[in-house]
Amino acid sequence: MSNFLSKKLLSLNLNRKNKATSLANYKPFIIFEKLIFISGQLPFEDNKLKFAGKIDTELSDEEVKQSVYLSTNNLLWNLNDAIDKFKINRIKCINLKGYFNCTENFNNHSVLLDFSSNLLIKVFGETDGSHSRSVIGVNSLPKGSPIEIDGIFGILD
Repeated sequence: MSNFLSKKLLSLNLNRKNKATSLANYKPFIIFEKLIFISGQLPFEDNKLKFAGKIDTELSDEEVKQSVYLSTNNLLWNLNDAIDKFKINRIKCINLKGYFNCTENFNNHSVLLDFSSNLLIKVFGETDGSHSRSVIGVNSLPKGSPIEIDGIFGILD
C-alpha cells in the first residue's frame, strides 16, 4: 500500500471501509491495456451492506449521502488495489456510472451522483478527476442496496 492513491486517500481521511469482494462470478476490477474497469460498488462496510432500501421512500437524506460516499470510497479503494502492484503515478477518471434504487417519481439522480463526482475531483484534482457519467434510476439493486457505482479509469504514466 505504498502507491500515490492510497497515500492521497488516507491524507483525505478516506479510510478503507471494506475489502475488495465480489458477490458472484466476476472480479472487483479488470485492467485492460491502459484502462481500469472497477465493478459496481455498493455501500458495504466491514463486508456488510450498511444501508438498504429505496432512496426516496425508505432512507433519510443523510443515509443516501452516506451511501454514495461509502460506495465511492469502495470504488476508490478497489482502484487502489488494481494499481497497487504497478508503478503508476497518475490516473484519470474517464467515466462514472451511478445506479439509484428509487421509485418512478424520483428525479434527483444527478444531484446525488454529484457527491461521488465531487469526491473524485477532490482525490484526483480538476484535470484528472473530471469525467463523463451516466446516472440511472432502477427498481432494484443487489442485496436491496440503494446505490451502485462503477467507474472506468485511464492510466496516464
